[in-house]
Amino acid sequence: MVGLRLGCLSHALLTVEALHARGLRLAGWIANRIDPDMARAVQNLQALRARLHAPLLGTIPHARNPQSAKTTRALDIKRLNTLI
Repeated sequence: MVGLRLGCLSHALLTVEALHARGLRLAGWIANRIDPDMARAVQNLQALRARLHAPLLGTIPHARNPQSAKTTRALDIKRLNTLI
């Protein structure tokens, strides 16, 4: 999961680098709109999609009181099941 906030690009790329260093691969990722006021959120999401060579499985919208049912609806469950 990538928390969309300041520093998310470097955090995601370093995480993927650490996975690869351990012989693992990134099967997919989820964007989480942690900061509702993040500047350039769309551009950051586009940059992540271009750099993370794995499918984006969904974008979880920001919510003050997150609920699992709403969160689940934001995910591409069919695609996720093919990766398991």
